[in-house]
Amino acid sequence: MTIHPTSDRSWWRQPPLWVGATPLLIFLVVSAIDLALAKQFTDNGKAVVSTALGGLWQWMVLLVFVIAMVVAISPVGNVRLGGAETKPSLKLFDWCAVLICTLLAGGGVFWSAAEPLYHFQTPSPVFAGVQGGTAEAVDPALAVSFLHWGFLAWALVATTTTITFSILERRGEPLRPRTLLVNIVPRGWVDGPIGHLADGLSVVAAIAGTVGPLGFLSLQLSNAAGQLPWLSDSAGLQSLVVVLLTAVFASSTVSGIQKGIKWLSELNVWLTLTMAAGLLLLGPGLWLIQHFFSGFLTYLIHLPRMALTPNLAPGNWINGWTVFYWGWFLGYAPLMGLFTAGVSRGRTIRELVLAVAILCPIVTNIWFTLLGGTGLQLELAGAGISEALAQNGAAAALLAILSQLPLAGLLIPIGLVLVVLFMCTSADSMSYAAAMVVSGRTEPPAPLRLFWALMIGSLTLVLLRIGSGLGDSTSIDALQAFIVITAVPVTPLVLATLWSAPRLAWKEAKREGLS
Repeated sequence: MTIHPTSDRSWWRQPPLWVGATPLLIFLVVSAIDLALAKQFTDNGKAVVSTALGGLWQWMVLLVFVIAMVVAISPVGNVRLGGAETKPSLKLFDWCAVLICTLLAGGGVFWSAAEPLYHFQTPSPVFAGVQGGTAEAVDPALAVSFLHWGFLAWALVATTTTITFSILERRGEPLRPRTLLVNIVPRGWVDGPIGHLADGLSVVAAIAGTVGPLGFLSLQLSNAAGQLPWLSDSAGLQSLVVVLLTAVFASSTVSGIQKGIKWLSELNVWLTLTMAAGLLLLGPGLWLIQHFFSGFLTYLIHLPRMALTPNLAPGNWINGWTVFYWGWFLGYAPLMGLFTAGVSRGRTIRELVLAVAILCPIVTNIWFTLLGGTGLQLELAGAGISEALAQNGAAAALLAILSQLPLAGLLIPIGLVLVVLFMCTSADSMSYAAAMVVSGRTEPPAPLRLFWALMIGSLTLVLLRIGSGLGDSTSIDALQAFIVITAVPVTPLVLATLWSAPRLAWKEAKREGLS
């Protein structure tokens, strides 16, 4: 990843650092003084933002996917990121492993167990005629989960943003969020206050997006540890888990061992394959295979309708699920686009789009079927998975499902190790990327990397405190609200790529004689 300094000033005097750090520090101070006020801010902010921008986000996410696919299918798709002579720095398997493990997988590990169960119990408005809790609700539940973690979600994170970054970097622009504004607004704005805002607020959104998985997975680990005879799932245990996890990824971030991300990604993939094989062989394998295909067909048939279901009122189903996810992934888009541009040099636009918007989503959907689908089959068989969900929230779903399978003593540790590894990979890379963006340095100073790592951990602790119950949905609601609010400032940056990505790709193809 290439970052060009914007000035010779010390890293701590760079404006993007203070643009990004100030609102987060203010939120931490307010929360320390008056937790109720912080809760009111997150609750009201999410309601206002979801209602005001939810419809725009729905259309934008759909358009990002369509535009990315059109560019990939056209002759323009032959354009090679980084230049025609550039060779890929990672083998295909390594490249795909890094993309899968560092983009959306951290959150997917948490929600893959719980989300299909929620949609199974309370079907989406698109499937209003389906009775929840019945065999008829299985495929619709999987289809809605596929929507939220499928083609549209992955395309939003790293297709049009990555294409824009890659082509502009080749023209000498820095790999910073402000670059998405090049050729959209005057150069003086890009290099001035507007550029500082773009960099700083993109970091805010990415940090908030990372706080979500850390909080979700901390709840999951706390719930699992609470099953031990000498421990109970409590606010103190949740906080201890966050502190320990933060210590792990903060140490990794400060060490600057970025090769570790590639190694951890490969380890994650092999552990995930082991877990998937266990679920397939020890669980209802044939049933899962059948419902993957039938659920995927349901997903494809209803995709446009599911994607554009109107969000009509605060607190409705669409705002609570689809709009939340689009806000979450939207917040990630600038920094994840940067990361993907850095690891995708030498790949063609077609390879990028097929990997990010097709291959990664299908792998994710298979994972949701294996884990979440196993939960659905167990629930139909009367195993009481929904009772664990009702008592302890979404965090309890993973353990409730794995504990019902043969060799649970092996599957549960693998599942928990996956939780830790995915979270550490995500938080490590995000802390490092945030430090790079705000400092303008390829090798950001260790204190700055540590600052962002500790910021992620501190925000997670505060948002979990806002939750009033143990491991219940209230804690998750606070995390979700914070994510949605911080996605607002980066919306114009991603909107700009709907125009800039195809335009730049077309010009690059003409220059290379490919169109």
